[in-house]
Amino acid sequence: MNSFDLHMHSMYSGDGQFSPKELIDIADKKGLKIISLTDHDAVKGVKEITELGKEKGIRVIPGIECSTILEGNDVHLLGYGIDIENSYFVNLADRLNKLMYDAFYLRVEKIQNKYGIELDADELIEASHGKNPWFLMWTRIFNDPRYQGIEDFKDYIPGGKRSDPAPVNFFWDKCQAGSDLYVYVENPSFEDSVKKIHEAGGIAVVAHPFKTFYHKKDLLQKALDAGIDGVEVFSNYHAPEHIEYYEEFAKKHNLLITCGSDFHGEKKPSIEMGSYGLEKDGSEYINRFLKALEE
Repeated sequence: MNSFDLHMHSMYSGDGQFSPKELIDIADKKGLKIISLTDHDAVKGVKEITELGKEKGIRVIPGIECSTILEGNDVHLLGYGIDIENSYFVNLADRLNKLMYDAFYLRVEKIQNKYGIELDADELIEASHGKNPWFLMWTRIFNDPRYQGIEDFKDYIPGGKRSDPAPVNFFWDKCQAGSDLYVYVENPSFEDSVKKIHEAGGIAVVAHPFKTFYHKKDLLQKALDAGIDGVEVFSNYHAPEHIEYYEEFAKKHNLLITCGSDFHGEKKPSIEMGSYGLEKDGSEYINRFLKALEE
């Protein structure tokens, strides 16, 4: 196993489980030497985990995973090496949390109308204790015998081929632009987010592009035009054909190739820190990445 993992989440993400200390302890047990904390739209835990990492001999790259919109598509954008005191990123989480909750009410309404499921958005939000209520909602639905016969749900109920993690997979499979469950969220534009990362001294990498960009040359070109620096080629969401496609794309356009597990803990139980589908020595990728951070 390679000794680096450039994509993980702490309790400061709306869907993360572990504290920075717990993440460092896990990384240490797995023999990782380089990690990046990339919480959703948040940098709150970076300083703490960096100091804890030093005690264990683990280098922590400052990071963030930004929620963005590109041509109506939800795209996650990783920012590495950013200044964590940058006011834009310090305030980003509070700003986007309001958008998340506003969108949740609309999503609940659409789900009720389409599937006839009785839902109480306020109760779900309260029961989620500050975390993203999307996970609790779908965990309840997919485990409720009353709804397991719904055709759209068959791959997501326990034991289904897309059941781990079901809430995440359902979102990416069924709730994107063009779907009747899609809700437009006025997240920052992809292009502006790339600029903000660069202005904060960082490098911009498209996270787990899998379906969003797969064989979509026009959309990939727009990402290139926005000034991305790299692509997260090796990811737990990528089948071998995705890895091959994005690795070829990255090499063709001289982009950085990064590797990340997207470790969250209980919300994504099958994902282990340090594991992301890279079966060969990744020294070339990490060394080029580290060099880019220094430039």
